Amino acid sequence: MKRFLLISAILLLPLAETRAGINPFRPYKPLSDIDYAQNLSLSKNTASIAYKPESFTQRIFLPAGLLTASILFDDYLLDKRIVKTGGIKSPGMWSANILQLSPGILLYALKASGLESRSDWPRMITADIASGAILLSVVQAAKYTFKRERPDGRAFNSYPSGHTATAFMFAHMLHKEYGETVSPWISVAGYGMAATTGIFRVISNRHWASDVLAGAALGIFSTELAYDLTDILFGDHGLKKSIVVPEIEDMPEWKFGLYSDYSIGADIFTSGGYGNPNAKPACSIGIDASWMPWYIGPTIRAGLTQMKWTGSDDLYLPPQGSVTDVYTLGAGLDMEIPVISMLSINGQAIAGYSPSTNSYSFQYQDQPLEWNIPKGLHCYANVGMTVRTSSFSSITVHGGLDYYDKVWRSFVMGARFNFTF
Repeated sequence: MKRFLLISAILLLPLAETRAGINPFRPYKPLSDIDYAQNLSLSKNTASIAYKPESFTQRIFLPAGLLTASILFDDYLLDKRIVKTGGIKSPGMWSANILQLSPGILLYALKASGLESRSDWPRMITADIASGAILLSVVQAAKYTFKRERPDGRAFNSYPSGHTATAFMFAHMLHKEYGETVSPWISVAGYGMAATTGIFRVISNRHWASDVLAGAALGIFSTELAYDLTDILFGDHGLKKSIVVPEIEDMPEWKFGLYSDYSIGADIFTSGGYGNPNAKPACSIGIDASWMPWYIGPTIRAGLTQMKWTGSDDLYLPPQGSVTDVYTLGAGLDMEIPVISMLSINGQAIAGYSPSTNSYSFQYQDQPLEWNIPKGLHCYANVGMTVRTSSFSSITVHGGLDYYDKVWRSFVMGARFNFTF
């Protein structure tokens, strides 16, 4: 027995070292150990080190992953048999209009209050104007190049989501000015508002989930590019507060993510009161958050699943009709085991609940058709690989099972895009 324990300890030692912690039972660097008031780990006061410790390539891995997922996540084709004759108005519509600007309002409120950030006023405003100009040109070019129809059928400029792009642009500005220099919780607030903006655009039937992923990618990318151009223009002038980041080899204690899943096969439980084999889950999108005091920790998530129609003929939505959404709240466990530096195995097990019955009315072959999706237990589990793309970000690619009691069992493939610290 002692020999077995000794061999096990020797085999597990590299894993403990990968977590960059002396105590293997508390391997994460606590937030209180990271000095966000002064950068003690970066002694040289230059733009290339103290204010930009990671390369541009490292910093655009996350938006590149989001954009790739949006291209592969062809959810705009999933409802191709649903003919949308009208739009929908909901609280999500006006909420998104407000939330898209909220990270920017918070950024300028903190600056106006006198809280020192990475840049002085002239440098920050220059970077922000450049970000907006880049974003506007890229988003508008993409909208009128792809000409994707919106879910509500009102226009052909759905891809990418402009609201989401604007929200993530402001959120990433907030992250660069205050999240990297004062406290990462400021970044959590900004990215949280930005992700919620995107979810509301899906809920209000104005965008597909892939539009939201692309908008997030372009918002982050435009800010990174603008800040790099501003660094070239200003040099060291106007830099006020150096960046403090956790070591990239350290595993994060906190993870906040935007997740997206694509259904690759579903069994419908026809005996559960829903029982329409021509209506299946199509895709899911939402927000999750995990606290990882060790290799495993609690996680929560909130999101929605959209349904698709697989009948032989077109299904017509009435005026003001919506693509079908199933909302879920859940909690469970998140596990992350390091393999090599910056790469780990990840898994989640979540028990959730869809709190409302969803009823929809359609016209099919000149006859009314009703969908009644009951409220109930909605569980989820996945396993995948996580790549640490930078000190503050990671990407997880996973496969899993989505189980909705008495409604469906679906196998999914998806990704999570995490802000980590």
